[in-house]
Amino acid sequence: MELPEHGTFSRYVTTATVNFVAFYGMWELFVLILPEGSYWPTVSWSIAWLLGSYLAHWTHRIWTFDSGRDISWTIPASMGLYTIGWVGSSACYYVGTVSWSMDVRLVFIANSSLWGVLNYLGQREIAFKEVNTSPLS
Repeated sequence: MELPEHGTFSRYVTTATVNFVAFYGMWELFVLILPEGSYWPTVSWSIAWLLGSYLAHWTHRIWTFDSGRDISWTIPASMGLYTIGWVGSSACYYVGTVSWSMDVRLVFIANSSLWGVLNYLGQREIAFKEVNTSPLS
């Protein structure tokens, strides 16, 4: 099976599937071990998001973007983007599950999809964007 070209959205989705499975597994684990109800599923979301972000940096760096940018740029840039995504997605998750009383797993899927697209745009345009470092001719 041939993978889509590096940097494309379809390549991102392929890689994100691996990250999603890890993220979902961590979230389910924290839902299981933390108290039930109220804001606790959002806490589970937040913990899984933070842990999954580091994994996602490396999978997207290697598999999605095949980035040659130095990790002294990509790690802080990715983590900055993931932090924005963490705050925004946690707020959305809380609103969906607590304020609107929607099913936690339905909100998990919808929220992951929305923030996954936003994350792709940020990673492509900021963290892993190739830059020309050759001297001017």
